[in-house]
Amino acid sequence: MNANAVATLQHVPLFHNMPSQFLRHIAQVAICKRFRAGDVLCSKGEASSTLFVLLRGQVMVVGVDDEGREVLLNLLKPGDFFGELSLIDGRPRSADVVALTDGEVLLVRRSDFIALVERMPHLIWQIMQAMAKRLRETDELVMRMAWLNAQERVAWALLEFADSKGKLPSWLNVNILAKRCGLARETASRIVSQWQKEGILERTKEGFVLLKPHKLQAILKAKTRDDGWM
Repeated sequence: MNANAVATLQHVPLFHNMPSQFLRHIAQVAICKRFRAGDVLCSKGEASSTLFVLLRGQVMVVGVDDEGREVLLNLLKPGDFFGELSLIDGRPRSADVVALTDGEVLLVRRSDFIALVERMPHLIWQIMQAMAKRLRETDELVMRMAWLNAQERVAWALLEFADSKGKLPSWLNVNILAKRCGLARETASRIVSQWQKEGILERTKEGFVLLKPHKLQAILKAKTRDDGWM
């Protein structure tokens, strides 16, 4: 890693409050790798026991549902990590991890990670907390897939992705939106096109902009009122 390695690691939640000496050791044993948007960082089924810590950029974790459709399980941002399941149990990767933007990732081999844990046992506790959070998020996603219809799923996903001004990430396209909603691309595209015609959603050179978020919020509120869910 570069000369600013320790300063970079200090901003990674997994390594918060670690002594500088410990961070310097991580910088020495870890491998820093750059990636480009669209790169596959992990593939489901591959044998690997490396922990990835995201330093820069955004990636998505993608699984496959019972009908063979890809589902966007999670979005990861700088400071997040992935690959911990294979690191712990030694089994093949459980999902694909695909880069949404250019970025940089830190790779920690299993043998080095075990040595780190022996010196700092609370690392395991921090990983367990992160795993518990993701499990809760996955449970919530499963519930949404079970209870929401196609239009409601797209409304939820757009509200999830939009910032306070309604701007959606530049990497968001209909294909990724369909993955997040567990829908066929054609279904998501039809809903998006309809909302563009209604002035709810606009596509600009920078990406989608949500012009009338209250319309989508109303769709979800109606679901809550009718079914008593969410």
